[in-house]
Amino acid sequence: MQEFQLRVVPTDNNNFALELYQCAYKQAGEKKRPAAKRIGKLKGNALVLTRQAIYAALKANKYDPKTLKCDRQAPYVLDEQSGVSLALLFQTVQPLSKEERIANIANGVTAMSNEEAHYWFAKVSNGSKRNALKAIRVLLGD
Repeated sequence: MQEFQLRVVPTDNNNFALELYQCAYKQAGEKKRPAAKRIGKLKGNALVLTRQAIYAALKANKYDPKTLKCDRQAPYVLDEQSGVSLALLFQTVQPLSKEERIANIANGVTAMSNEEAHYWFAKVSNGSKRNALKAIRVLLGD
């Protein structure tokens, strides 16, 4: 199973941003696992509009959403299904500013089946990232 980490990054005035990392697999014969790869970062209005999806991912991994605060030091360890959904969400809404599109995309990603989320995640990760993200935004944004 692939592991993901959700990390809290404090910003100004008791606010915070969230960063999502994909953890690398430990290779045979290696003592340590390679560093995690940052998938995306959400802050500000985009973070507020996607909070329900983030809360659902935390609940699915047995975390209390009330622990999501700016002073949290330990990362949240997420399973593959939650991590893939959040990775899609983070990468798709990160550059957007229109509230309605962000909310529509968040609802669409949350409603995706596990197989559909893995399909889009593979397209974004291994294929033409820009074209795949554009397709998701067109599909879910309107």
